[in-house]
Amino acid sequence: MASKLVQSLGAAVAAQVPEHPERARALLRTAYRLVGFQMRHLPPKTVPGARCYMQGATARSMVCALDKPGQAACVSIFLPCEILHALGIPPVLPEGLSCYLVSTAAERPFIAAAEDHGVPESYCSYHKILLGLAESGVMPPPRFVLSTSLACDANQLSFRRAAQRWGVPHFTVDVPWEDSPQAVAYVAQQLRQMAAFVAEHTGRALSEEALRQALERSGRTLAHYRRYLEERAVRHVSDEMTSEMLSVFALHSMLGSPEAEEYARRLADQVAALPRAFRGKRLVWAHTLPHWQDALREILNFSDRVEIVACDMACDFGEAPDPAHPYESMARRLLGSCFNGGARRRVERVLELARRLHADGVVWFCHWGCKQTSGASQLARQTLEAAGFPTLVLDGDGCDAGNANDGQMVTRLQAFLEQLEGRA
Repeated sequence: MASKLVQSLGAAVAAQVPEHPERARALLRTAYRLVGFQMRHLPPKTVPGARCYMQGATARSMVCALDKPGQAACVSIFLPCEILHALGIPPVLPEGLSCYLVSTAAERPFIAAAEDHGVPESYCSYHKILLGLAESGVMPPPRFVLSTSLACDANQLSFRRAAQRWGVPHFTVDVPWEDSPQAVAYVAQQLRQMAAFVAEHTGRALSEEALRQALERSGRTLAHYRRYLEERAVRHVSDEMTSEMLSVFALHSMLGSPEAEEYARRLADQVAALPRAFRGKRLVWAHTLPHWQDALREILNFSDRVEIVACDMACDFGEAPDPAHPYESMARRLLGSCFNGGARRRVERVLELARRLHADGVVWFCHWGCKQTSGASQLARQTLEAAGFPTLVLDGDGCDAGNANDGQMVTRLQAFLEQLEGRA
């Protein structure tokens, strides 16, 4: 019944996009408000409470993106957002919007809108949906667009084009590959300029005290998440694959907010209360998760056979923030990210997670259009398997059903699990 309802919603949205984008926007906004209400007042009993809390917080963020023009800031995934949280400006991630749209079976008209306006079919689907939202007029213009050069080639193109389409200001932070004192100073200066840019275009003065408090919240959030990982290393958690993307949002665009801190605290507390036990096979997942694929969800959701113990996109952070030096601290986070620099750095982080969390194997997910992840796949497999961790390189799409062979993906994942079980 729920699936039919979702399909009906997606069809209703698609029917309105070409001629009445404001009606499509209203349908989506209402749907995400209902998600927020459900997670706050009628949460599913099978999902850990911390996950429900974060789902409600992200739903409210999606509502902001689709509400009044100029209310939210459109940001790239690795952008430090403490400046925005210090000013009460909600940041919106394309990855978050795309996940919500595919969860409501409403992504196809936006992919088509982007391709109709010249975006290549081979382009990253997350960014294609963002551009389709802009081209179709369903997403109203944000206050401004903020991005970095970190990790993703599409960042340099998507956010500039979206800003031009919306007619809003755009600021980008250039992140050098090499981590050095000179690079920290260079990035910190750009972040100061970004703070001035935000203040100029909002008419609000940024309080250094508010920024310091946001960094303190970031520090506590990351400390709670590290504690969660310590507990996760020795416990089985009955969860759904979507949950790892909630942690990605909490530890990136929402990092520095009270909601992210509360989520990480609840998550650590809830896992710590579970008995120490292993059940089934434990996977580290590299890159985004195709949470829309029912066939994969049937294998991975709430299973005693297999569980995802971590996603590298939620674990790219390094040293704790220094609230006394906020700009340098945020700069070090960018430069120290495992997604910055050569591919070996990211592979080593995945290997560290696999060891730390007692993983049985790794899934390296090559999301459609992500050249960085696909290009590193053979290095990842060779390095991880040499260290004793069988690795499945799985091709698919995190948010577009049109780019995935569902049957083939399921067959390969099942065969991989059988391989892991045969090693016991």
